[in-house]
Amino acid sequence: LLEFLYLCKKCTHLPRFICFLFFFFSLPLKGYIRVLLALSSFAIFQKNLVIFCVFNAANQLLDAADGWAARRYNQTSNFGKILDQITDRLSTVLLYLLNSNVNSEYMIAIGLLMIADIGGHYIHATSCLIAGNKSHKKIDDGDILLKLYYENPAVMFVSIVCYETFWISAYVFKVSAEHLFIHKLSYYTLMCSIPLAMFKAV
Repeated sequence: LLEFLYLCKKCTHLPRFICFLFFFFSLPLKGYIRVLLALSSFAIFQKNLVIFCVFNAANQLLDAADGWAARRYNQTSNFGKILDQITDRLSTVLLYLLNSNVNSEYMIAIGLLMIADIGGHYIHATSCLIAGNKSHKKIDDGDILLKLYYENPAVMFVSIVCYETFWISAYVFKVSAEHLFIHKLSYYTLMCSIPLAMFKAV
């Protein structure tokens, strides 16, 4: 954070606000904000479902903005990649925990899915590292669905959004009162997100 403020102060050839935006998208500050959003949504989930949804949505939008900025301005780094992976898993694991808590009959299934999610990402990232790939999103030789998911940014973005939307909606639908608008909205978002959520899970 101190480095971020120092760079903004040293930037004199552009308006201060433009410098702020540039360095914001250049440094891993967004990763830290995403961690705070994930933890904040976990802290608020019993008190305000709307804020819970807003925090999770902001988390996903920052994830998309982070990836776009990293590719657009060639600001990728090993630290940024690791932080991104950790933040993604943290956000999803918190949603797994919330849903397993209110859907005890599916606790084992959700737990197995969580293990598969974390383990699958670890195995994939490790295999890409061993193969010498610079990025885990570059698939030289693999399943066609895997290539479609990792090498098409639009497909990846929509799939991730639907997957996170599925778990958020499932939780909100379970705990909200039936007469509330958010309950009805969560039902429709849950139904709409199922196909691509299943695609990502596979």
